[in-house]
Amino acid sequence: MPLEQSTAAEVVEPKKQIYGKIFTVEWLLNSLKKNDKIYQQLHSDKIVKDVTFYDVSGGKGFLSAILRCTVHFANTNDVYSTILKIPGLEAIKKASKTLEMNKKDSSEAKESGNKKYEAIEDSHKFECDFYNNLAPLLDIPCPKVYQTLDFKVGEKEGVIHMEDLTLRGKTITYFENINLTQIKCVIQHLAHMHYRVLKCIDQNEWRGKYLKKQEAMETITKNFDLMFKPLLKSSQREGNFKKII
Repeated sequence: MPLEQSTAAEVVEPKKQIYGKIFTVEWLLNSLKKNDKIYQQLHSDKIVKDVTFYDVSGGKGFLSAILRCTVHFANTNDVYSTILKIPGLEAIKKASKTLEMNKKDSSEAKESGNKKYEAIEDSHKFECDFYNNLAPLLDIPCPKVYQTLDFKVGEKEGVIHMEDLTLRGKTITYFENINLTQIKCVIQHLAHMHYRVLKCIDQNEWRGKYLKKQEAMETITKNFDLMFKPLLKSSQREGNFKKII
Protein backbone atom coordinates (compact mmCIF):
# COMPACT_ATOMS: atom_id res chain seq x y z
CA MET A 1 0.00 0.00 0.00
CA PRO A 2 1.53 3.36 -0.98
CA LEU A 3 1.86 6.21 1.48
CA GLU A 4 -0.46 8.44 -0.52
CA GLN A 5 -4.01 9.02 0.72
CA SER A 6 -6.23 5.97 0.19
CA THR A 7 -10.00 5.95 -0.03
CA ALA A 8 -12.53 3.22 0.69
CA ALA A 9 -15.43 2.64 -1.71
CA GLU A 10 -18.23 5.21 -2.01
CA VAL A 11 -20.45 2.92 0.07
CA VAL A 12 -18.09 1.86 2.82
CA GLU A 13 -16.66 -1.64 2.39
CA PRO A 14 -16.27 -3.15 5.89
CA LYS A 15 -13.51 -5.58 4.86
CA LYS A 16 -11.45 -2.86 3.21
CA GLN A 17 -7.89 -3.10 4.55
CA ILE A 18 -6.28 -0.04 6.05
CA TYR A 19 -2.79 0.68 4.70
CA GLY A 20 -2.52 -2.88 3.42
CA LYS A 21 -2.57 -4.24 6.98
CA ILE A 22 -4.89 -6.75 8.62
CA PHE A 23 -6.85 -3.90 10.18
CA THR A 24 -10.04 -3.18 8.28
CA VAL A 25 -12.62 -0.40 8.15
CA GLU A 26 -14.93 -2.69 10.12
CA TRP A 27 -12.28 -3.17 12.83
CA LEU A 28 -11.74 0.59 13.09
CA LEU A 29 -15.46 1.41 13.34
CA ASN A 30 -16.03 -1.30 15.94
CA SER A 31 -13.15 0.07 18.02
CA LEU A 32 -14.59 3.59 17.83
CA LYS A 33 -18.09 2.43 18.78
CA LYS A 34 -16.80 0.37 21.68
CA ASN A 35 -14.06 2.58 23.11
CA ASP A 36 -14.41 6.21 22.00
CA LYS A 37 -17.01 8.00 24.12
CA ILE A 38 -17.07 11.09 21.89
CA TYR A 39 -17.75 8.97 18.82
CA GLN A 40 -20.43 7.08 20.74
CA GLN A 41 -22.20 10.31 21.68
CA LEU A 42 -21.96 12.13 18.36
CA HIS A 43 -21.79 9.57 15.57
CA SER A 44 -22.68 6.04 16.68
CA ASP A 45 -26.11 6.17 14.98
CA LYS A 46 -24.87 7.64 11.68
CA ILE A 47 -24.35 5.71 8.46
CA VAL A 48 -20.72 5.63 7.37
CA LYS A 49 -20.28 6.16 3.64
CA ASP A 50 -16.50 6.46 3.38
CA VAL A 51 -13.22 6.13 5.27
CA THR A 52 -9.98 7.78 4.14
CA PHE A 53 -6.54 7.30 5.62
CA TYR A 54 -3.00 8.46 5.03
CA ASP A 55 0.39 8.39 6.73
CA VAL A 56 0.97 11.72 8.47
CA SER A 57 4.46 10.93 9.79
CA GLY A 58 6.05 12.36 6.65
CA GLY A 59 9.49 10.87 7.28
CA LYS A 60 9.57 12.06 10.92
CA GLY A 61 9.35 8.54 12.26
CA PHE A 62 10.97 5.28 11.20
CA LEU A 63 9.46 2.69 13.53
CA SER A 64 5.73 3.19 12.91
CA ALA A 65 3.24 4.36 10.35
CA ILE A 66 1.01 7.07 11.85
CA LEU A 67 -2.30 6.86 10.01
CA ARG A 68 -4.88 9.60 10.28
CA CYS A 69 -8.19 7.91 9.52
CA THR A 70 -11.18 10.09 8.67
CA VAL A 71 -14.73 8.73 8.84
CA HIS A 72 -17.24 10.34 6.45
CA PHE A 73 -20.98 10.03 7.08
CA ALA A 74 -23.97 9.86 4.73
CA ASN A 75 -26.30 12.88 4.41
CA THR A 76 -24.01 15.20 6.37
CA ASN A 77 -20.75 17.06 6.00
CA ASP A 78 -19.60 15.89 9.42
CA VAL A 79 -16.39 13.89 9.62
CA TYR A 80 -14.54 12.26 12.49
CA SER A 81 -10.83 11.54 12.57
CA THR A 82 -8.82 9.11 14.66
CA ILE A 83 -5.26 7.76 14.70
CA LEU A 84 -3.79 4.30 14.15
CA LYS A 85 -0.13 3.87 15.03
CA ILE A 86 1.13 0.69 13.39
CA PRO A 87 4.69 -0.50 14.13
CA GLY A 88 6.87 -1.59 11.22
CA LEU A 89 10.11 -0.93 9.40
CA GLU A 90 8.76 0.06 6.00
CA ALA A 91 10.25 3.55 6.28
CA ILE A 92 13.71 2.22 7.14
CA LYS A 93 13.59 -0.29 4.28
CA LYS A 94 12.57 2.43 1.86
CA ALA A 95 15.37 4.71 3.07
CA SER A 96 17.90 1.89 2.72
CA LYS A 97 16.90 1.31 -0.89
CA THR A 98 17.00 5.01 -1.66
CA LEU A 99 20.50 5.31 -0.24
CA GLU A 100 21.73 2.35 -2.30
CA MET A 101 23.66 0.70 0.53
CA ASN A 102 26.71 -1.24 -0.61
CA LYS A 103 26.94 -5.03 -0.28
CA LYS A 104 28.94 -4.93 2.96
CA ASP A 105 26.53 -2.54 4.69
CA SER A 106 23.51 -4.49 3.39
CA SER A 107 25.01 -7.71 4.77
CA GLU A 108 25.56 -6.10 8.17
CA ALA A 109 21.99 -4.82 8.15
CA LYS A 110 20.63 -8.31 7.43
CA GLU A 111 22.76 -9.83 10.19
CA SER A 112 21.26 -7.41 12.70
CA GLY A 113 17.74 -7.97 11.38
CA ASN A 114 16.53 -10.25 14.17
CA LYS A 115 17.77 -7.87 16.87
CA LYS A 116 16.23 -4.97 14.99
CA TYR A 117 12.80 -6.59 14.88
CA GLU A 118 13.08 -7.68 18.50
CA ALA A 119 13.84 -4.09 19.46
CA ILE A 120 10.84 -2.68 17.61
CA GLU A 121 8.58 -5.32 19.18
CA ASP A 122 9.84 -4.30 22.62
CA SER A 123 9.49 -0.59 21.85
CA HIS A 124 5.87 -1.11 20.84
CA LYS A 125 5.19 -3.13 23.99
CA PHE A 126 6.76 -0.41 26.14
CA GLU A 127 4.45 2.16 24.58
CA CYS A 128 1.38 -0.04 25.00
CA ASP A 129 2.24 -0.69 28.65
CA PHE A 130 2.69 3.02 29.25
CA TYR A 131 -0.69 3.98 27.82
CA ASN A 132 -2.54 1.05 29.40
CA ASN A 133 -0.92 0.94 32.84
CA LEU A 134 0.91 4.16 33.67
CA ALA A 135 -0.71 7.03 31.78
CA PRO A 136 -4.02 6.77 33.70
CA LEU A 137 -2.07 7.23 36.96
CA LEU A 138 0.16 10.15 36.01
CA ASP A 139 -2.41 12.96 35.69
CA ILE A 140 -0.62 14.65 32.76
CA PRO A 141 -1.75 15.71 29.27
CA CYS A 142 -1.81 12.54 27.21
CA PRO A 143 -3.75 11.31 24.16
CA LYS A 144 -6.62 8.97 24.88
CA VAL A 145 -5.84 5.45 23.78
CA TYR A 146 -8.79 3.27 22.82
CA GLN A 147 -7.13 -0.05 22.06
CA THR A 148 -3.68 -1.62 21.81
CA LEU A 149 -2.52 -4.88 20.25
CA ASP A 150 0.90 -6.48 20.68
CA PHE A 151 3.27 -6.76 17.72
CA LYS A 152 5.10 -9.96 16.72
CA VAL A 153 6.98 -9.96 13.43
CA GLY A 154 5.61 -12.62 11.08
CA GLU A 155 2.86 -13.62 13.50
CA LYS A 156 0.61 -10.69 14.34
CA GLU A 157 0.44 -7.01 13.56
CA GLY A 158 0.37 -4.52 16.39
CA VAL A 159 -1.46 -1.23 16.69
CA ILE A 160 -2.21 1.64 19.02
CA HIS A 161 -5.60 3.21 18.33
CA MET A 162 -5.70 6.70 19.81
CA GLU A 163 -7.46 10.02 19.55
CA ASP A 164 -6.50 12.51 16.87
CA LEU A 165 -4.91 15.62 18.40
CA THR A 166 -4.61 17.52 15.12
CA LEU A 167 -7.04 20.24 16.18
CA ARG A 168 -5.73 20.46 19.77
CA GLY A 169 -1.99 20.07 19.37
CA LYS A 170 0.95 20.32 17.02
CA THR A 171 4.10 18.40 16.20
CA ILE A 172 7.07 20.76 16.11
CA THR A 173 9.01 20.55 12.86
CA TYR A 174 12.80 20.32 12.60
CA PHE A 175 13.24 24.06 12.12
CA GLU A 176 10.74 25.38 14.66
CA ASN A 177 11.53 26.55 18.18
CA ILE A 178 9.42 26.62 21.31
CA ASN A 179 9.21 29.69 23.50
CA LEU A 180 10.01 30.06 27.20
CA THR A 181 6.36 29.80 28.25
CA GLN A 182 6.04 26.47 26.44
CA ILE A 183 9.25 25.20 28.02
CA LYS A 184 8.01 26.10 31.51
CA CYS A 185 4.71 24.36 30.78
CA VAL A 186 6.50 21.15 29.75
CA ILE A 187 8.71 21.29 32.86
CA GLN A 188 5.65 21.72 35.09
CA HIS A 189 4.02 18.63 33.63
CA LEU A 190 7.23 16.60 33.92
CA ALA A 191 7.69 17.66 37.54
CA HIS A 192 4.08 16.74 38.33
CA MET A 193 4.54 13.37 36.63
CA HIS A 194 7.60 12.56 38.76
CA TYR A 195 5.80 13.75 41.88
CA ARG A 196 2.93 11.38 41.11
CA VAL A 197 5.32 8.48 40.49
CA LEU A 198 7.31 9.02 43.69
CA LYS A 199 4.64 10.21 46.12
CA CYS A 200 1.13 9.32 44.99
CA ILE A 201 1.31 6.04 43.09
CA ASP A 202 1.85 2.71 44.79
CA GLN A 203 5.38 1.73 43.74
CA ASN A 204 4.21 -1.84 43.24
CA GLU A 205 2.48 -0.51 40.13
CA TRP A 206 5.77 0.19 38.37
CA ARG A 207 8.93 -0.70 40.31
CA GLY A 208 10.90 -3.44 38.56
CA LYS A 209 8.21 -4.03 35.93
CA TYR A 210 9.58 -2.07 33.00
CA LEU A 211 13.28 -2.89 33.02
CA LYS A 212 13.43 -5.39 30.16
CA LYS A 213 15.31 -4.24 27.09
CA GLN A 214 16.11 -0.77 28.43
CA GLU A 215 18.73 -0.53 25.72
CA ALA A 216 16.39 -1.54 22.90
CA MET A 217 16.78 1.80 21.16
CA GLU A 218 20.55 1.28 21.05
CA THR A 219 20.04 -1.72 18.77
CA ILE A 220 17.87 0.32 16.45
CA THR A 221 20.31 3.23 16.46
CA LYS A 222 23.11 0.96 15.26
CA ASN A 223 21.09 0.30 12.11
CA PHE A 224 20.99 4.02 11.38
CA ASP A 225 24.80 4.00 11.44
CA LEU A 226 24.74 1.72 8.40
CA MET A 227 22.96 4.45 6.45
CA PHE A 228 25.44 7.23 7.17
CA LYS A 229 28.05 6.26 4.60
CA PRO A 230 25.69 6.15 1.60
CA LEU A 231 23.97 9.29 2.90
CA LEU A 232 27.26 11.18 3.04
CA LYS A 233 28.18 9.95 -0.42
CA SER A 234 24.88 11.03 -1.96
CA SER A 235 25.04 14.45 -0.25
CA GLN A 236 28.22 15.32 -2.18
CA ARG A 237 29.41 17.11 0.96
CA GLU A 238 31.18 14.19 2.60
CA GLY A 239 34.19 16.29 3.54
CA ASN A 240 32.05 18.77 5.47
CA PHE A 241 30.02 16.25 7.44
CA LYS A 242 32.40 13.34 7.97
CA LYS A 243 34.42 15.06 10.68
CA ILE A 244 31.35 15.75 12.85
CA ILE A 245 29.61 12.37 12.55
